[in-house]
Amino acid sequence: MRSLPAAPALLLMAVAGGIPAAAQTGAPAVSSTLEPAQVAVGDRVRLVIEVEHDATASVVWPEPESLGPFEVLERRVAGPRVEGDRSVSSAELVLAAFELGELEVPPVELAVVDAAGDAVALGTEPARVTIASVGLDEGGDIRAIKGPLDIPLNVLTFLPWLVGTALLAGIAYRLWQRSRGRRPDGIVPAVDPPRPAHEIAYEALRTLEAERLPDRGEIKTFHIRASDIVRAYVEGRFGVDALEMTTREVLDGLRAHELEQAVLDDCRRLLERCDLVKFAKDRPAPDRCREVIPLGRSLVDRTRVAVAAPEDVPDAEAAPAEAGTA
Repeated sequence: MRSLPAAPALLLMAVAGGIPAAAQTGAPAVSSTLEPAQVAVGDRVRLVIEVEHDATASVVWPEPESLGPFEVLERRVAGPRVEGDRSVSSAELVLAAFELGELEVPPVELAVVDAAGDAVALGTEPARVTIASVGLDEGGDIRAIKGPLDIPLNVLTFLPWLVGTALLAGIAYRLWQRSRGRRPDGIVPAVDPPRPAHEIAYEALRTLEAERLPDRGEIKTFHIRASDIVRAYVEGRFGVDALEMTTREVLDGLRAHELEQAVLDDCRRLLERCDLVKFAKDRPAPDRCREVIPLGRSLVDRTRVAVAAPEDVPDAEAAPAEAGTA
């Protein structure tokens, strides 16, 4: 054990409570181990410190960021373990140095405080570590650069590459056939025609209406979905990129299809009502929210392509188109 001058914090503790003689019976003792003794630049070195003290005492560990030429990478403190009527506290510091030569780890100062508040300042013994350069051979010389590696050229060397290339070519051919919509036997698979835009819109409006979002307080979600349904219908029916446009741009795109002014007014009223909720934080009452569904359904009724309606479409949704053509 070696008593050292305490750090400023330890000196204050000593003045406040007094430092008993280290040589008295039961005095704390410190020991340390440093390994390995030789490392390369940047390699880690472990400094393990153990303090034997009375079971009622505690250890005040330092928190250094560096120890001389060594940087402290990690600091781990273990709780005391009891050995008879004494306790042993330990700490581990992981160090690294980036200088060459024989370097010294300076003493680590700490304090042991007993139950009465008295403090004893202790310190580890300095230790040396040899930091060697990377890339030296046993004789201390820099190793010569190795020449290029010779690869034997024979059939067995190239066989795995040939097999892998053939497999990749087969996979690429199958993907090319699939991208052309043809089966390997040359038969063109049947492709279902796309669903009319009005069928998709009717179904989406029925689903939205059945969820009763306004009654659950989800006003904004309801209007966002209603707006998206109508915009998706306009995009599928008239080819207007409505999902990426502002309300004004959607109306300008619809005017090119010579729709009735009443249809344009209903579309504007529906989209602007949804915009007020989405962007202006308007919160209409649930009864007023539910007016959006009939307004959207009426818009689809008057602009849909005049084709035979599916059997499951209600009579109100099966009305023929009265305005505009694509």
